[in-house]
Amino acid sequence: MHLTSDWRGAGLAIDYQIKIHTLSCHTHQEVTMAEPMKRLPELPVERALKVISGRWKPIILYYVFSGPKRLSELKRMVPAISQKVLIQQLREMEEHGLVARQVFAEVPARVEYSATELGLGLEPVLLALCQWGQRHAEARNEAGEITDCIVRPRRATAPRVISDAHRTL
Repeated sequence: MHLTSDWRGAGLAIDYQIKIHTLSCHTHQEVTMAEPMKRLPELPVERALKVISGRWKPIILYYVFSGPKRLSELKRMVPAISQKVLIQQLREMEEHGLVARQVFAEVPARVEYSATELGLGLEPVLLALCQWGQRHAEARNEAGEITDCIVRPRRATAPRVISDAHRTL
């Protein structure tokens, strides 16, 4: 279903797509819920920024580039994020095709999140941002306050560290 809300006085048009979910609850009754999903911008750069925007998405992606991670692992890697926000960010990235959620049929159930091919396409972008952040810290004489960027190599098993010797940009 597709709805458009037009605020004529403000000259704004907001485009929504409705996603219908059917859930079964403990009483075995089916409940249907509509979840509005905002339409992504048409301008590609704006679309890209919208998909990865937020304080935590690039950081979460940075960690899942190295391989599948459980929710508890991600929470330990990013201790400042609340579990609610972590789950919310992972769901949004899953909806946009950046991460895949795999549920293993075990007791208790095990869930892992990994970067999709589409998500891995952001690896050079995040690496460039990481390198720019290092240069920015150096320009402000704050290089000693940041860590090196660790990037998952595509075909090797050990992470590679981008250090001063490897920076060419």
